[in-house]
This record gives sequence, structure tokens and C-alpha cells, in this order.
Amino acid sequence: MTEHKCGGDLTLGGQRVHERLTREEPELIARVLARIQAEVADYRRLPVEELAGDIAGITRQAVRAFARSLREDRELNAAELRQVGASAVRRAEEGFPLEAVLTAYHVGAREIFAVGSAASGSGDVADLLEVADRVLAFVGTVTGAVTRGYLEELRTKVGQEHTARRTLLSVLVDGGPVDLVARSAGITLPARYVVLSVELGPHADEGSPGVDAEIAVRRKLRRFLAAFEHACGDGVLASLDGSGGLVLLPAAGRLPDWHAVLDAAGRAAGVTVLAAAETAAPAEVREVAAQTGEVLDVLRWFGRAPGLYRLDDVLVEYQLTRPGAARDRLAAALDPLEAHPELAETLAAYLELDTNRRRTAAVLHVHPNTVDYRLRRIRDLTGIDPLHPAGLPRIIAASAARRAAHP
Repeated sequence: MTEHKCGGDLTLGGQRVHERLTREEPELIARVLARIQAEVADYRRLPVEELAGDIAGITRQAVRAFARSLREDRELNAAELRQVGASAVRRAEEGFPLEAVLTAYHVGAREIFAVGSAASGSGDVADLLEVADRVLAFVGTVTGAVTRGYLEELRTKVGQEHTARRTLLSVLVDGGPVDLVARSAGITLPARYVVLSVELGPHADEGSPGVDAEIAVRRKLRRFLAAFEHACGDGVLASLDGSGGLVLLPAAGRLPDWHAVLDAAGRAAGVTVLAAAETAAPAEVREVAAQTGEVLDVLRWFGRAPGLYRLDDVLVEYQLTRPGAARDRLAAALDPLEAHPELAETLAAYLELDTNRRRTAAVLHVHPNTVDYRLRRIRDLTGIDPLHPAGLPRIIAASAARRAAHP
């Protein structure tokens, strides 16, 4: 078995490797920089002064760190790894791709090996293999330091952006110094937002045995929002839980077909979506968000099919459910059903199932004649006949008014 040789004694072509690297450092750094520019396209986008300054500096540090590790027969120490990590943090701050940074270190390592082994001969095989192993270990250590530094900064940056967007959304919805908050967060406000109040149906995975429901909900929400971000960019603001919530979409330039975008979001999430939408200037978001929330309630109360609606689509229904004497009178028409929960349940199912008596009977697990009997009882108690064409709109309105008065 070959005895381990001290790194400081590794010799190729009659010269210690660490001494060759130190002597040829200027040429080696120039070769690394030239090769990085030639092979890693992202580095060609950097300003010349950054290549000659920061990038050349970290290259010099890496070459010297490897040479010292050979001379002292050790791995990179904490101080050397901190230098590598700090450089990765700067790249993350600039938004420079992590894969480009990692590729650059691999390019540098190949050049270090090429220079260090340039004069090796047939008698240097053992030392050559040892140097190659040391270079590979160096790459592995450096890659870990780069990745840790970059991802830690990225997590911090993403966290700050997330906090800034949550703060902006809160100020938009609750009222406050919107322009001031946006400027402090470095966010450019659009001229208008599309304000969406949405109700999301459950995904099949949420109720599947053996599936973590929380993970299923998070996946549903992530896919739902991704469709909007694809259509609108990164200016989307949202406050959602598993059943729905509020989404603000920046409305600028050529606007997409919002119905199509909502359909795509629902398909991506694998759920049905019921949504109320209006546009608003940033200063109007608070008022409009409250209104779209009310419209969404009306859509639910009247059993509207999934899709995108505006106030104009439900003007009559919306007005019927506004507070006032008319709504209170309508809601009171169903007061007699409070003492008969089976009648209230039958009426709710009957209206939800488009007045189909047989389907209502099937859902309630009763005979259709029982449904007929109960509907007649409702007529006798309320004075409104749900079986008559003239009575149906009134009882639908009364039911919605009651839900609005007693949510």
C-alpha cells in the first residue's frame, strides 16, 4: 500500500507543486479568468472592472489557499472558507446564477491542476495521483462553502422580499402610506390592480388517506399562484389559505384574458375556483377588496358556478343582500323554518341542486314524495311556494338575504 505523502513534499517535474503554483500565480490567474470568460457565458456579462477586481481577487485567494493547504498538508481552514463564502454572498446579492459560480470554481481547479502538473513525467505518477486527489477534495470543499454562502444570502433576500410584499399587501388592504411603504421596499406600484376575492375548492389529495393534508394545501396554493405569476410577473400579491383569500394582480401594459388566466390557475392547482374581480388604483384597493369579498359571498349564496364574476354580473342579487328594511323582511320570511331544521335542510338542498326534486331526495336519502311534502310545508309556513315559478325567485332571494343577515 502506498504511504501517504505530505502535501508540501508532492513533487512534479522536479519541483514542489505548491512552489510552482506560487511562482506562476500571475499567469495562472490570467489563465483562469480567460477560461472562465470563454466557457461560462454569464461571466461575459460582468463589467470589466468587476472581472479585474472582485473576480480576480477571489481567484487569487483560491489559488493561494490551495497552495497553502498543500504546503501545510491540511484542508482549507475556517478563515479561507469564510472568504469563499463571502464572495458567494456577493454573487447572490447581484443575482448572479449559482450554477455559473460553481462552474467557474471547477474551471479554476482544472487550471490549477494543469499548471501544477505541467512538467510531470513518467516517474511522477504516484505524486500526480495524489495531487489530483487533493484538487478534487479542494473542489468539493469549496463547492460546499460557495453553496452555503449563496443559499443563506438567497434565503435572507427571499425572506426580506416576502416580508416587504406582505407589508405592502397589508397596507393596501388596511389603508396606510402605500407609496412610502412601496418606496422603502423598492417596489414599483402599478397604476391599477385587478382585485380578486377567490374561493378554492379542495384538492383530491387533501382528503386522501396517507397524504399530509397541509402539504397538499401548500402545493395547491403554490401551483395556483404560479399561474398568475406566469401571466403577470413577480408583482402578484396574495393572502391565501386552503379555502381561498385575496389576490392582487398588477394591471399594466397589454392585459391578459383574466377568465383564461383564472381557468389556467384552477387547472394548475387541480381545484374549482369561484372568484369576484374588480380593478382598483392602489389607493382604492381597500374599498374594492371589501366589495369583491361581498360579491363572492353573493356568488356563494346564490350557488353560482365556478368562474370569474364582476359586480355587474350579480347586480340584482347583490342589491337584494344589502343591509336594509327589504333584506330584513326577506330574511324574516324564513323565520318559521327555524323550528323545523329538516325543512330548512330540504330547502337548501333543493335550491343548491337547481330545484331537482329527485336529486334532492337522493342527497337527503329520503323518498321524492317526502321532498314534495316538505316543500308544501315550507309553502304553508312561509307563504312562499318553492314549487311555483313566481315563488322560486322570492324564496331564493329570501334564502340569500337570510345568509347575508346571519352569516
